Amino acid sequence: MDRIYAKAQREQTNAILQEILDKLDALPSDTSDWKGAVQKILDESIQRGNDKTFAKAGWDFSSEKSQDVFTNDSVVVLRPITIDDLEFYRFVRIQYSQIHRSVYNSPSENKMDFVSREALAPEVFYCIIETAQRKLPIGYLGIKDTSAKLWELAIELDGKATHQGFGSRSIRLFLNEIQRITGKSDYKAAVEVDNIPSQKCFESLGAKLVGLCNSAVLKTEEEKERFESQNLDLIDDHITSLAQRLHIAPRKLLSHVLDYRLICPLGEPMSNRSCGT
Repeated sequence: MDRIYAKAQREQTNAILQEILDKLDALPSDTSDWKGAVQKILDESIQRGNDKTFAKAGWDFSSEKSQDVFTNDSVVVLRPITIDDLEFYRFVRIQYSQIHRSVYNSPSENKMDFVSREALAPEVFYCIIETAQRKLPIGYLGIKDTSAKLWELAIELDGKATHQGFGSRSIRLFLNEIQRITGKSDYKAAVEVDNIPSQKCFESLGAKLVGLCNSAVLKTEEEKERFESQNLDLIDDHITSLAQRLHIAPRKLLSHVLDYRLICPLGEPMSNRSCGT
């Protein structure tokens, strides 16, 4: 599962690391402040990894962010993320992102600023998912950018909490409450092409597969073309089936992610499948 996206991340991470090494090699031998120079190079790389830009001011969720609980049922509690949750957020993110793992494990003094900007920016609205009975954090979900015209859902669960129904339940609770507050009914979700549990989860909630999105890893056409050409062996029956549904060449799925659309209010999932990540 997720082997394609993981391979793309590995390749991009290696490229970033090589770029850092090249910059270090280019430093003059008589550099007086080596620590400062290395820190500057690392910080520049981290900043590029967090190149999120917002089109305009987002929806004002400041009132909701100040609440102890955003929404809940008898199984899960969704509470707005706070600065005290950043370590748990980091813990979940590095389970699925090699690029984030490299950033978070770097010696940069500003690496937690990267985490904070990603999770606590004014235009972002993330919640921590907790079990209702034990108050145990099991993941996060939210809106990536409330300044965007179409809001995109983000969700990742701790690996120990997947395939137990928490994902679909949390998405339904969260988006239905978001719709009640904002009146917005349409949302999108980007899902890796080989993450079959997540695809089944969103489809159980009534999501429609409408096309492809750009990957957060492969950004330029040159990067996409190179990755596709070098990884044709990763095309399997599932990818071929998806390509037939979308009427596109299978190789295009190697360099993109799936674009799902949800329309609220969401009813009960058609099955008990959970969102895998």
